[in-house]
Amino acid sequence: MIDKNRIIEPLPLKGPEKDRRRHTRWALVRACKLRRASSIAFEAARTRDVSPGGARLVTAGQKKYAVGDRVELAVAWSDETVVSQDALIVGKIVRTTPTESGQTIAVQFELPMSIDASVLDPAA
Repeated sequence: MIDKNRIIEPLPLKGPEKDRRRHTRWALVRACKLRRASSIAFEAARTRDVSPGGARLVTAGQKKYAVGDRVELAVAWSDETVVSQDALIVGKIVRTTPTESGQTIAVQFELPMSIDASVLDPAA
């Protein structure tokens, strides 16, 4: 992707296998919060990479998520301190991996979203 004379590259493929993803993904670490759609309490998390179709997150809390859980995600795309209700992204958990202090979670969004270049490169 080229924006304002800068090239923003997606993550490189790992290994010789072909990537089966539908969307290009980018390494992007942002604060976020996550909750099961049936819950009222959010849990703090951080994005590791994002694409228009999903995101990989790392949680550090005690909640355990399972494949198939429907979730709502709020990402701090900028320096905003409050994320409005209509900015929530709905998705489902498609993969989980335990970590020492939480989980790594792959979320597939219900609807693909547009990712602005300024989100990927705040200096843009």
